[in-house]
Amino acid sequence: MYAEGIVDHDPMAVAQRTQDTMRYIQSEWNKSHEELMDAAELHQFLCDEHYGDLTEEQKAFARLHRDEMRNVYGASVCRLLLCEEMLHRNMVADLQTYRSVFCPERDGALRMLDRAE
Repeated sequence: MYAEGIVDHDPMAVAQRTQDTMRYIQSEWNKSHEELMDAAELHQFLCDEHYGDLTEEQKAFARLHRDEMRNVYGASVCRLLLCEEMLHRNMVADLQTYRSVFCPERDGALRMLDRAE
């Protein structure tokens, strides 16, 4: 996805995504495993799969959740760009209006569309 490429070309965004990915993987791992996943080993593995002394189960788990985070970051960039462009074109009045339509919480989009009629 193009939006994932935007993150990949910004070193600060890559660093933040890596930190977020590590937190996510460790959190999900801890939900179903008693032994903790070593943070330093996970970090090495995320930077280069040839490094990091993780078990095969941990590697598979890390790959799956790393890919989920890459997709989430890509979707987030896409959403941010959409919001910025819609604000620029005055298609939405403000961030709250954008969120009520495109990021509904408890049918917020339906309520906003009902008000518009």
